Amino acid sequence: MLLSDFSVITPYGDNVSSCGYCKSSHGSRTYGMSAHLLTCKDYQKLINRGWRRSGRYLYKPNLRDSCCPQYTIRMRANEFEASKHQRQIVNRFNHFIQEGDEHMEKDITARMNANQDAAMTESSLGPEPMDETPVNEKKQKPRKPLKNAPIDLRSRIHASEYMLGPEKATWKHQFRVKLEPSSFTEEKHALYVKYQMSVHNEPKSKCGTSNYTNFLVDSPLTPSVKTADWTEDNPGYGSFHQCYYLDDKLIAVSVIDILPECVSAVYFYYDPDYSILSLGKYSAQREIALVQTLNTKPGLEDLKFYYMGFYIFTCHKMTYKGQFHPSFLLDPETYNWVEFQKCKETLGEQRYSCFENPAPLDPLFEAKIQSIIRKKKGMADSDDDIDEDNDDDGWSSVDGDDEDGEEQNLDSDQSNEKALKGDLLADETVDEAKASESKGNKETEEVSVAASEKDKKRKMDKVFKEICRLPPPGCLDATQVSADDLENVSCLSRQSTLIPVTSAASYKNYKEVRKEVANYFALVGQDLADAMLLYLR
Repeated sequence: MLLSDFSVITPYGDNVSSCGYCKSSHGSRTYGMSAHLLTCKDYQKLINRGWRRSGRYLYKPNLRDSCCPQYTIRMRANEFEASKHQRQIVNRFNHFIQEGDEHMEKDITARMNANQDAAMTESSLGPEPMDETPVNEKKQKPRKPLKNAPIDLRSRIHASEYMLGPEKATWKHQFRVKLEPSSFTEEKHALYVKYQMSVHNEPKSKCGTSNYTNFLVDSPLTPSVKTADWTEDNPGYGSFHQCYYLDDKLIAVSVIDILPECVSAVYFYYDPDYSILSLGKYSAQREIALVQTLNTKPGLEDLKFYYMGFYIFTCHKMTYKGQFHPSFLLDPETYNWVEFQKCKETLGEQRYSCFENPAPLDPLFEAKIQSIIRKKKGMADSDDDIDEDNDDDGWSSVDGDDEDGEEQNLDSDQSNEKALKGDLLADETVDEAKASESKGNKETEEVSVAASEKDKKRKMDKVFKEICRLPPPGCLDATQVSADDLENVSCLSRQSTLIPVTSAASYKNYKEVRKEVANYFALVGQDLADAMLLYLR
């Protein structure tokens, strides 16, 4: 057997970072590893355990301990039932290609001109943030399907491709989609830069060639079909780009992985000038149609799912994935697939859940998670406003001296006036005493509240640390992984030879190596740990 027949992994361990969804600091917790080689079969097993890839980097979110839990979502492509809105998106697109649409044409032209003006301004005055305000805010009317429009998804999706259309000579535009192995071209990179800067407000310095290549071109997946034998009709398994061309201009790229059981969506980027075409929602249906097509080919009977990445209930931009039916979420503890609607009801009540055996987490742990989120968002957090180093109870003493005056002989009026003044002074003294007492009581209450909040914060921190020390959901306890468990785990040495992890004499720092491998074993499970090879740093 060749080395390419195996998966070669370097584990990196746990990672705590800021969250890309709610922007909280230290709210995202993942376990990561780098894949030098990765068979499509092994990656299919990994994503069925909640893993995901970004370039060659593989990561598994710790859903319980993260601020925004990321649940793996998939749908059965052959049972897809498009909603009225989803059908309208395809109908509008097909109508635009075949007959044209004046409203859409004006919007696209206006956006192109606006971007050209912005580019000229940037070159003369320096970079400025792009205006995200739509060029034309007029609501687009739903487009009725063309006459004799096909009903099934595959026929409806392909109806706009001029290479397949018998009446293509009369069409307003020419549209085609090309599936090809993941690769770099200047055209793709330029489109990526335009998309990132316009849609995600990324500076151009972060959209360089290496950033793009590492993110969306490099892939550890080993193709199942050799380059010489590859065709669009026989793509095999691996990493691919679906390139969308409108009138021979690249307007969108869909980055996907084709695996033994699914088509997995990695990333989609498009030309913002054509945003009126709803390319993101359109591409999802095209990828579903791709699954349906591949599933009809001999030997691909198991390839029947469309993986949309992660469903994040707390991020409204990610909830659209739940609109594709029938969908299922991966239970983070049992690794079984649970019907989406049942999961949605559970997530409406709590941030994290094992769907098959739901149980609420400690409220102090949830309160700590919320405090982490509020910190970054700039919201007032009473727990963090307490100065633990300040032991001053807030009391201040006021020293008063009683003055004994010598009484003088006065007449009755003067005596009455003096008596009246004495009564007023006495009343003022009583009022001041009452006010002082009230102030003291209020300060006492504030001190009591502060002490209570301090105590609550200490308890929250304690519970948070205790729960975070527990094994991630659905994973083994690394401290309980024994030498017998690691018996079949092999490491790849620099001399390209395999060394068993349990061979202590083979490693200078065996304890550190064993700990690292035990963590890896606990996260990927025994079957994958025994099948993949480790290349330790």
